[in-house]
Amino acid sequence: MIIIKFGGTSVGDADRVANAIEIVSARQERQPIVVVSALAGVTNDLVAASEAARSCDIDRVNAIVAKLRQRHEDVAMRLVQQKFDFFESFIKQLDKQIEQVHTILKGIALLGEITPRARDKVTAIGEKLSSVLFAYSMMMRAVPGEHVDSEEVLITDDRFGDAAPLMDETRAAARRVLLPLLERKLIPVMGGFIGSTREGATTTLGRGGSDYSAAIVGAAVGAEEIQIWTDVDGMMTCDPRLIPGAKVIGRISYTEAAELAWFGAKVLHPKTIAPAVAQKIPVRVLNTHNVASAGTLITEAGDADDHGPRAIAVKRNISVVHMTSSKMLGAHGFLARLFAVFEALEISVDLITTSEVSVSVTIDERHNLDKLVEALKPIAEVQIIDSQCIVAIVGRDLMKDAEVGARVFHSLRGVPLSMFSLGTSGLNLSIVVDDKHADAAVRAAHHALFEMPVEAEA
Repeated sequence: MIIIKFGGTSVGDADRVANAIEIVSARQERQPIVVVSALAGVTNDLVAASEAARSCDIDRVNAIVAKLRQRHEDVAMRLVQQKFDFFESFIKQLDKQIEQVHTILKGIALLGEITPRARDKVTAIGEKLSSVLFAYSMMMRAVPGEHVDSEEVLITDDRFGDAAPLMDETRAAARRVLLPLLERKLIPVMGGFIGSTREGATTTLGRGGSDYSAAIVGAAVGAEEIQIWTDVDGMMTCDPRLIPGAKVIGRISYTEAAELAWFGAKVLHPKTIAPAVAQKIPVRVLNTHNVASAGTLITEAGDADDHGPRAIAVKRNISVVHMTSSKMLGAHGFLARLFAVFEALEISVDLITTSEVSVSVTIDERHNLDKLVEALKPIAEVQIIDSQCIVAIVGRDLMKDAEVGARVFHSLRGVPLSMFSLGTSGLNLSIVVDDKHADAAVRAAHHALFEMPVEAEA
C-alpha cells in the first residue's frame, strides 16, 4: 500500500485533476489510498464566508457560497459530463454539501458569533467536495475510485481547529474501512485536513493539515510509502520563488525534513513527519507538473554520507520576547518560573538564548501576548520585538565544520542580528533578523553555502 496525497495546487482545476488521476492510475498495482486537499483557494473562501456570517453580511455569504458551488460544478462539467448519470449524482452530492454549509453559516449569522466547532464544520466542506469530485472523476476514466468520508477514518481529540489523532481508534477505523476496499481492488479517495471526535463532531487538523492526514492514514494502515504530490520537484535548498537556482535535495533524514518544515519550508506541513517516523515509513515529495522528477525521499537515515548544510528555511512574522532581571544572578529555578508562564498560557517557543541576567525567546503566536507580558512583570522586565524572522540553516554536524558558521556570518555582514542559536546536535543554525532584511539574508547565506566554492573565499 502507498498513500498518494495531492495538494490544492495539484487539484486546482479540471486539467490538474485529470493529471492527478493519471498519476494514481499509473500506480494502481501498489494499492494506493488517495488523500486530496480542497481545490486551491477554497479553504480561504470558506474562512471568509464564516467571517462574513459572523458580521451578519448575508449578501457576501451568499456570493461566496454561490461562487464555490459554481466553481465545483464547472470543474465537474469538464471532467464527468460525458456520463450524465455520474454528473447528476455529483451535483446531488454538491448541493447537499452546499445546503449544509449554508445552514451552518445562517446559524452563525443569527448568533453573530462563530465557535471553533462551527468553524471546523464550515472549513471541512472544501475537502469533502474535492474528494467527492476526485472519486467521480476517477470512475469516469474507468479508474476504480471509491469515495470515503474522512470522518469515518481519522478519529481525533476535540481541539477544534488543531485536532490531534487518536491513533488506536484511527488505526482500527482505517483498517475496518479502507482495507476491505483495497481487497476489492478499489482505490479509496479521502479528503485531507479533516477528521471527527469519538462523538462524531467534525474536526480539522489545522491549516495545511492534509499532509498530516496522509501521514496519519499511512501510519494507521502500515503503508510502504507516503507520497506528497505538490508543485515543486521536492524539498530544495531554499524556496525556489526566492532563489530560482535552488537545488533539489535527493535524500534527507526525518529530523532534517521536520526541522525545515517547522522553520518555514512550505513543501511539507510541520507535523507531517511525526506519524511516518513512528512507523519508519518513507515519505517521498514529488511534482505533479514534472512526473519524471525523482523528487525527495525522506527516510530515517537520509543521505548518511552527506554532512554539512542541506537547506535554508525562513519562518516569518515572529516576535522576540526579551526578559531581563538581576534576580537571575546565581538563582536556582528562575528559568523554570519564566517558562511556567509560557506553559500556562500555551505559548510555544522556537529559539532560546540566555545570559547571566537575560533570556530571549522567539514565538510565532500572537494569542495571549498581553497576558504573557502581564504575567511576566513580577519576574522580569519584558520587551517585545515584532516583525522578525528566523533564517534557519539545517543540516548535519554543523558544529564540526567551522567554515559553516564563518561563511554564514561573513555573508550577513551589515545585516543587524537579533539572536542566533546553534545547538549541540549540529542540526540547525538559526539567525533572527528583521523581516525587512529576510530576503537579503537568505540570498546571501544561500550563495555562501550552496553556490560559492569554498576555495573562492580564500
